[in-house]
Amino acid sequence: MVKASERARWTLVGTAVGSVLLVGLTALLLRPDREPPTEAALEPWLPPSAAAPLFPLMPAEPATRPSLAPSDVVPATTIPADPPPATVTHRPTTRPPATRPPATRPPATTRPPQSFGPNLSLRGDGDADGSAKAPGSRFNNVRDGDRGTFWTPTWSSGEISVKWPVPVRVARIVIREASGGGRIGAWQVRNHDNNAVLASGSGAGVIRFRAVALRKVTFVIFNASGAPRVAEYETFGS
Repeated sequence: MVKASERARWTLVGTAVGSVLLVGLTALLLRPDREPPTEAALEPWLPPSAAAPLFPLMPAEPATRPSLAPSDVVPATTIPADPPPATVTHRPTTRPPATRPPATRPPATTRPPQSFGPNLSLRGDGDADGSAKAPGSRFNNVRDGDRGTFWTPTWSSGEISVKWPVPVRVARIVIREASGGGRIGAWQVRNHDNNAVLASGSGAGVIRFRAVALRKVTFVIFNASGAPRVAEYETFGS
């Protein structure tokens, strides 16, 4: 019986204590000034690139910079623009006309007499004759090798010949005038053996023709500026 009563007592005590705790807890939960418990907001997940940097960043520069005094302002340097490329114009160069120094001619020299071989007129078996001769002149004066002597006709025309006893080959004659006479004009050279004309022209000097063998060659003067004077009548084989 004792044991049953004790068990009932402890049961009653436990029930009473439980009731007190339940009332206290209920009163605590129903307090008007208690804020309901809030759950901590979960932060959104960020990728590794958006995470905070490992090293602290440098502090940002202030939005406004301190103003500078006029003396501290350095004027900006203006960089000149590149000049446009130069345009090269090729102009034809005009050279001044070349001026030549005045030609200096060497002093005139006396040309030696031309030589065409032995003068056949000077042969020992040679001779001379003609149509006429003025007083004081001789036919053979034209073949004596002396230009100081001469033959001259009585008028401004006449004939002078050189001859040999045997045929001689002749291809050239030279008529040399002496001073003091008229200048020879028109003339002919004839082969006296057959009267063939070997050459013709005007003026004294060197007369060339085809070589021919003959015994007598005649120089015919048709006209002159006065009575001509033939100092030498030379004959050559070439």
